[in-house]
Amino acid sequence: MSSVRLSSRLLAFVSFAFYLSTLASALGQEPLQVRFRVVADTMIVVPVTINGVGPFDFLLDTGNTDTVVDRKLAEELHLPPAGKMILMTAQGDAVTPLAHTDTLSMARATVRGLNLLVVNHYADLLPKVRGSLGESFLRYFDLLIDNQHHLIQFELGPGALTDILTGQHLPLSLNGLNEQILARNRLIVVGQIYELGNKNMKLQLDSGTPSIVLFSPLNILNLISRQSPTHSVGGILGDTLAADAQTARFLRLGNKLFPDLTVIVPRGNIPPMDIDGLLPTSLFRSIFISHSGKFAILDPSAIPAPVHSKSPSRLDTEISVVRSLRTESPASQ
Repeated sequence: MSSVRLSSRLLAFVSFAFYLSTLASALGQEPLQVRFRVVADTMIVVPVTINGVGPFDFLLDTGNTDTVVDRKLAEELHLPPAGKMILMTAQGDAVTPLAHTDTLSMARATVRGLNLLVVNHYADLLPKVRGSLGESFLRYFDLLIDNQHHLIQFELGPGALTDILTGQHLPLSLNGLNEQILARNRLIVVGQIYELGNKNMKLQLDSGTPSIVLFSPLNILNLISRQSPTHSVGGILGDTLAADAQTARFLRLGNKLFPDLTVIVPRGNIPPMDIDGLLPTSLFRSIFISHSGKFAILDPSAIPAPVHSKSPSRLDTEISVVRSLRTESPASQ
């Protein structure tokens, strides 16, 4: 039985509000870069430093609105508690603790004052992976994910990447509305699947899933079934749903067509959501995600060459994002 990991925050909502203010230092002309390793064929793993300690292997997960840490690592680093969050899962609501970090860094980019979801046994999901780097961190940067060369280039945008890369600008929605609650840190694009009548579908750009996943009522229409083993769609809390693999004749994203794609369709009831499915970033040779410009470029042209200079020993010298926050009391249960 094969398994598809479903980013947990797509089934989650925040029980308290964050008030953010940011102050960013200037970035040089060259984008920063980090090489990644691939696990489970498509999962992107990057080195992350927490409070100056590490590096630790984290999954790069654009489909996760928050950043996640394994409980054992949080305990090893003595991260102080920072309240709790309610997650909606297929099995019901789950209360998940938060831990506070002074600094969280990837390459030479640092976000300060970030709260992380603390999850039991996260390290069991992928070999040697201690957490996931979600949109609560990534939202501050424009990033090019180069799947061909296993390289991420990123910058405080807009910058050199925006000037160099060419291709159709696919609009991005960075917020959603889930059960009348504002859902931040999203990367939603609009696409159409031929068998579903070319209706507009809201798809979450997700580097943490290997396949297209549909879980809206649209999936009951006439996708072309194919014989395949039963799949499962699972979240980081261990919740899973049985799913079937089907084939879509083609997917349209802007002016690009992607033919003969496998689509994973979960069985059973899915909690109401503000999106129709997940769109894996591994579907593209490369993808540029501009948080600053609210657009994505699929398979952009003129990809900048890697810089082969030695990185400095400090991880936070080039980009430092200061993030102050205060929280309201959790909503009554």
